[in-house]
Amino acid sequence: MRRALGAVVMAGHSAGVPVPVTRTAMSATPPFAALATGPGLARGHVKATLAEWGLGDLAEAAELIASEMTANAVNASAPVQAAGNVLVIRLCLLTDGAVLTIECWDQAPGIPVLRAAPGFAEAGRGMVIIESLTHGAWGCQPAIGQAGKCVWAEIPVRDAPASPLLASAVPNRAATPGTN
Repeated sequence: MRRALGAVVMAGHSAGVPVPVTRTAMSATPPFAALATGPGLARGHVKATLAEWGLGDLAEAAELIASEMTANAVNASAPVQAAGNVLVIRLCLLTDGAVLTIECWDQAPGIPVLRAAPGFAEAGRGMVIIESLTHGAWGCQPAIGQAGKCVWAEIPVRDAPASPLLASAVPNRAATPGTN
């Protein structure tokens, strides 16, 4: 990641392929252990960050997406942690005022798979929920230079009120027809 004049240059995603993109706002958690408390930490971070950015209308969907991603990272980390290693997770939120990107970085092997859960199963629906909330705008890429991966999901900002922080990214967004 490189910072440039109030913007953050990160990898965006186009048809599942990372592409450079400039974001105007970014927030990341410090690394936290891949423990059962992780999804709660992720939800709290998302709620607080989106409120600060004036995007509280997106909080419910974004919290659920982040929670499911983090729960998957915790579950994927369990076998490695059982061997005595403590793995960490990091959650990043990025926006350009038009799209909110949620990234969950972990150190666990494997990639998430979209699958149907059996009728009364208590687990296995996380990626289906993410698929539904993002209309398929999610994916996974391997971490560079270390074990693990980044699972990402994007949701459109649409008519969520923009904070002054994002106003320069999308000027007069609410007043411009056809920009939803």
